[in-house]
Amino acid sequence: MKNPVWMIPVLFGLAALACTGTPSAMQILDEPVYVCPTATPRATDTPPPTSVQPPIIIPPSGWATLTPVPGCIWNGTLCATNTPYPGGVYSTPGYSLPGATSTPRPTTTPYPTPTPFVMRSPQDFFVGDAIYTGGFVSGVNARLRLLNVVTLAASAASDGSPRSIVRWEIEIRNVGSVAYEVFPAWQMVVSTVTTGSGDVAGIWGASRDAAAEAGLSTLLEAITLAPGETRLFALAAYIPAGTARRFAYALDPTTRPVPATPGVPGTNLMVWTNTTNTICAGDLAEPPVLPTPLP
Repeated sequence: MKNPVWMIPVLFGLAALACTGTPSAMQILDEPVYVCPTATPRATDTPPPTSVQPPIIIPPSGWATLTPVPGCIWNGTLCATNTPYPGGVYSTPGYSLPGATSTPRPTTTPYPTPTPFVMRSPQDFFVGDAIYTGGFVSGVNARLRLLNVVTLAASAASDGSPRSIVRWEIEIRNVGSVAYEVFPAWQMVVSTVTTGSGDVAGIWGASRDAAAEAGLSTLLEAITLAPGETRLFALAAYIPAGTARRFAYALDPTTRPVPATPGVPGTNLMVWTNTTNTICAGDLAEPPVLPTPLP
């Protein structure tokens, strides 16, 4: 008989959740967001002048020839006319102007006002980025980060079909003022696998067997994070032969999806794509200033 890949995590998760504390300490109803620490587009102000052109020389103009006056002026040596040949004056003398200052070419539209680059669900988040959620609707406020995704060869499944193991780490930090109860082995699953024939959607949960075969020493249990506490959880799951493309994490593990979906560990799912962020990099300073959730 073929065992559904989600059965063990589901039973394990339901049993653990039944023994944990209040739902308000486990559920986050707010949307997850990633905020780039720098503005995008970058601030584009009119740059200062970069060079100065040579001075502009304006030659004199309005030449007027003077008519010699008969007679002479004796200077003790010789007698000369009072207007030497050819003789004349300019009505407008020459002068110079400061060189022009170089400025950027004019633009046809105003420069954009810098705004923070924000990613929200249902957009996929990136590996390594700090994702914040909570603190508005829910009392719990957390930062989550997917790290170190590795795909390994695995033993064949019980029916002989080939499969792989994907192992990953999820870093969770309680950035709020109340305790946060988490159960990553239950709340987080692989949701898309890239195989030789294309992408396959499904639910592949973490298991002890996969962790052992991947060489991980990990505890698959619920943990309470105190305010300011950070924990790193190492997980592993069996997947069809291929590589993990997407991961999903249920921010609210206390509510079942409607309509019911076997294996989905809750609602308010946040999804990562197994690639790094090429748009922006870096983390916000903490405590972070987060944008108001969209209505």
